Amino acid sequence: MLDSLAVTSVAGVGRVKAQALATLGVHTVADLLHYFPVRYEDHRIQPLAAYQDGERVTVRAVVEGAAHVRWHQRRSICTAVLRVDQRHRVTGVWFNQPYLKEKLYDGCVLVVSGRWDAVRHTLTVARTDFTGQAHAYSAWSPVYRGTEQLPSHQLQGVIQQALRQYGEQLPEVLPQSLADKYRLVSHRQAVTWMHAPADAESLRQARRRLVFEEFFLFQLQLQVLRSRRAVVIPACAKQVPEAAWATFQAALPFPLTGAQRRACATIREYLSRPQPMSLLVQGDVGSGKTWVALWAAYATYCAGQQTALMAPTEILAEQHYAEAQRRLGPLGVPVWLLTGSTPSKQRQAVLAQVRTNPGLLVGTHALLTEDVEFAHLGLVITDEQHRFGVHQRSQLRRKGGGLPDALLLSATPIPRTLALAVYGDMDVAVLDELPSGRKPVHTRWLPLQAEDEAIQLARRELAAGRQVYVVAPLLEESEQLREVASATQLWKRLSDRFAGYTVGLLHGRLSGREKDAVMRRFVAGEVQVLVSTTVIEVGIHVERATVMLIYHAERFGLAQLHQLRGRVGRGAWQSYCVLLSDAQGGVAEERLRTLTETQDGFAIAERDLALRGPGELLGVRQSGLPEFAVGDLTKDYKIMEVARQEAAAMLNDRDFWLLPAFAGLRQRLFADPSITGLKD
Repeated sequence: MLDSLAVTSVAGVGRVKAQALATLGVHTVADLLHYFPVRYEDHRIQPLAAYQDGERVTVRAVVEGAAHVRWHQRRSICTAVLRVDQRHRVTGVWFNQPYLKEKLYDGCVLVVSGRWDAVRHTLTVARTDFTGQAHAYSAWSPVYRGTEQLPSHQLQGVIQQALRQYGEQLPEVLPQSLADKYRLVSHRQAVTWMHAPADAESLRQARRRLVFEEFFLFQLQLQVLRSRRAVVIPACAKQVPEAAWATFQAALPFPLTGAQRRACATIREYLSRPQPMSLLVQGDVGSGKTWVALWAAYATYCAGQQTALMAPTEILAEQHYAEAQRRLGPLGVPVWLLTGSTPSKQRQAVLAQVRTNPGLLVGTHALLTEDVEFAHLGLVITDEQHRFGVHQRSQLRRKGGGLPDALLLSATPIPRTLALAVYGDMDVAVLDELPSGRKPVHTRWLPLQAEDEAIQLARRELAAGRQVYVVAPLLEESEQLREVASATQLWKRLSDRFAGYTVGLLHGRLSGREKDAVMRRFVAGEVQVLVSTTVIEVGIHVERATVMLIYHAERFGLAQLHQLRGRVGRGAWQSYCVLLSDAQGGVAEERLRTLTETQDGFAIAERDLALRGPGELLGVRQSGLPEFAVGDLTKDYKIMEVARQEAAAMLNDRDFWLLPAFAGLRQRLFADPSITGLKD
């Protein structure tokens, strides 16, 4: 099996190269063969007239006369006259390759790629292929994420050697019936073409096969998890008293929305079942997910069991703790807080309570430490669930001894079709109503030259005792994006424009402790204007924040803009979101116009899906959602839907569980480490 064969089995890979590969997560021959390029350089030969000045060109050329080498500041410069397209004469320039002088002889035929200078008629060559040599010219050159010790071109050589030695041993994973149904090339052929595509079509077919395979295996995992949840675990069933629901509603200052009541009814029904609940509650910003979560915690307490609520940051954990104290404390529910900042003496007291009493423990990752032991953990709630990996969530559930119910909260509205594809192992409850009395955020789109109008609005709100967010797309100035305002620039400039008020700066390069300190000062009202990149925490509750100014709004995704807008409008006052942008036409203008026309996060999500696919919608790379080696949810989500349907059909087919033809797939499903992690 290639997945158990050490990478040192490949000829030419010794201890040093093996160590370099290990830093890339490559330990076995299977890892190496499935370490795919991050991109490809297009070296297709075209006429010189097809290129513009400054573009990278690939042309076939003939050397005229002898090559020359000169030295400048210890750097060699080799030049030769090249005849291109039988009529153009250009000067080829090679840096630091003096040995080419002998190879670039008169009449030599070669293919060169490099930067074209149409003014000087020079071609700075980055790649040279001598057609008279044994190796074939490839129009598609793979580029790998390498290391200093093992750069891309060396990595390519190692992978090609591995293909020569072990390529024929690559196992077939998909049943032939599926491969035939969707006209997919074999796994072996797909891997070979990914590393050495003959043309654009071979690369497309290779990727198509591997994306489907990856998504299909992922969906099999989810479907197996879903079927295992049907297993009866008597300890999961919770007897919630009839009066609990009325008691909980009476403790709230406002009536629940219809969507909240439906979600709470769903939770109560699931809690009473002898199968563990796995429910995702997704709702727009301000839709009231916290109260739904508190109902679940109260119902669990009434059944004599404990709840753990895990939030991604200390500030969010503290806000949940304060709200739980307000709503559940009067009902007799003990509520505790445990974060990394909890003093040792207080921590020990909390741990002692949790080991013996039912109640609600609110915290951060600190809940995962070994010394946190529960008397009877019946429910695990994860807020902003995308900020935690599967392993972290399952680690907390394992503290329950058996398998406690799981409630996951997400403030990112996702169209139902996509939610079913990505969260196939969960049930989904949707909060698609806002509480009555909540004022919509007034959203305006202004050109950048109208900044004074936005500043005037912000100063008016500041004078009334309110607070302001200012968001920039960049942290610091960029040579490539000189026209785009950065957070540091705005902080310096707006400190003068908002003279008399304290202006804070928040960005991702600050340490966790520094970010926390800045955010705490803003929450406390000590900072009136907060200039930030997009690191402002989802869910932070700052009632007096009524203005959100977003500079260069066209550089943000639609869902991201909606999330930013949700940071204001949490108090009793009218709130405002101002989009400063000079966007004209295209997707960027469509996004901004959509935001000014609707406050409905689900409508925005559907529009974002239509405009850009789900990549921005889900924030895939940052979200903790599965990251795939080949598949990209931004553009491949339709394949994910097909894979979901096929996985469900296969698991319902007796042949899958009985016939030898499916033995390899069954073995892969229950032996893969990532699947083992998901089984938790």
